[in-house]
Amino acid sequence: MSTKTPLKTVKTQVAIAVLLAAPITAHADTLLGIYAGAGVWQADIDGAIGTDSDPITTEELGLDSENNNYFYLALEHPVPVLPNIRLSQTALKHEGAATVSREFTWDNQTFSGEAATATTLDFTMTDVTLYYEILDNWVSLDIGVTGKVLDGEAIVRQPAYNRSETIELSGGLPLLYAMARFDLPLTGLYVAAKANYIGYDDSTVSDADFHIGYRLESVLDVGAELGYRQFKLDLQDFEDATANLTYDGPYLNLAIHF
Repeated sequence: MSTKTPLKTVKTQVAIAVLLAAPITAHADTLLGIYAGAGVWQADIDGAIGTDSDPITTEELGLDSENNNYFYLALEHPVPVLPNIRLSQTALKHEGAATVSREFTWDNQTFSGEAATATTLDFTMTDVTLYYEILDNWVSLDIGVTGKVLDGEAIVRQPAYNRSETIELSGGLPLLYAMARFDLPLTGLYVAAKANYIGYDDSTVSDADFHIGYRLESVLDVGAELGYRQFKLDLQDFEDATANLTYDGPYLNLAIHF
């Protein structure tokens, strides 16, 4: 005796299987998202730094544009009450050489005028950001807080007089964080901007950028971003140093999402 499964029953079973599999597939796709990138930032430097009432300027010290490396890594998940996390680090190193025309004080050391002077500003900027996704479709909006840690030093040397002095630039600050992004549908293109900011007493710190990007969607979403970044540091009596510095310029990075 032959038994055949009715065609209607087969169709019903297939439909049920598809419906059951769909939410599992969708859930797996949104279970965990990892975003990473690395690039080069061509940053100009402008401003002044020191510990006296008349800080020395970056122009006087011969400091100019330098290429600086950076990377970022972000982890996003679907749990509403837990924030997403983003880690980024930028290495900022600028070196200059000039004959400074005037006498100036660097920390506790007085440097002579009309003398060959070598300067190094070298520090690492590490950001740990906790944020929530307010919107997450072709328009994205994130808000959160960033812990920004500066770790480095500013060194001035006058070899002819055997003088050298170092100012430590180390400490941490909390900043407000926001990011907005607009995806151009069906193109892989997007534009985005993000900013970190804090102001207190007579000091302000801001770190903002605007960029355009392209992402090729595949098993691993890969792409590139081209943008402009500005980091402003206006600190009064921060770790016994006063700094009014602006780093700004274009950057280019490769990005990946999986």
